[in-house]
Amino acid sequence: MISLSFFGGKYMDKTIKLRLRMKNGVVKTFMTDFVPFSKRQEYIRKEAELEERKDEEGNPIIPTQNDYSELQAEFVAGLFDDKEVTGKTILNGIDTLESDQIMEIIRYRVLGFSKEEEEAAKKALAEELLLGENSTI
Repeated sequence: MISLSFFGGKYMDKTIKLRLRMKNGVVKTFMTDFVPFSKRQEYIRKEAELEERKDEEGNPIIPTQNDYSELQAEFVAGLFDDKEVTGKTILNGIDTLESDQIMEIIRYRVLGFSKEEEEAAKKALAEELLLGENSTI
């Protein structure tokens, strides 16, 4: 879970909360409230490196969903000081129904996108598409 509250475009509560089921079955909550700006740059660089890989013949290697998931889990693990949080514990300890939160942490907390603005843009686009379907032209 990422706990972000907005007020006038600024974060009021910037704490990242990550609930993981540990190997012993116990669910633990890990929290961090500071993400250095350098982490933003690091993520952008790592994703670019993943997308720019080439095989021995110089052909592009298309990243798979697993490649992205592993990159993102390892990256998010690096945001926490607690050494119990690793890419592996995230991949094995997060429920599939909550897997969106890894991308939300990266997108909204690390990269600084606004969830509210994105959802408003999606809604406007959907309305525009619906208007187009109702067109008599």
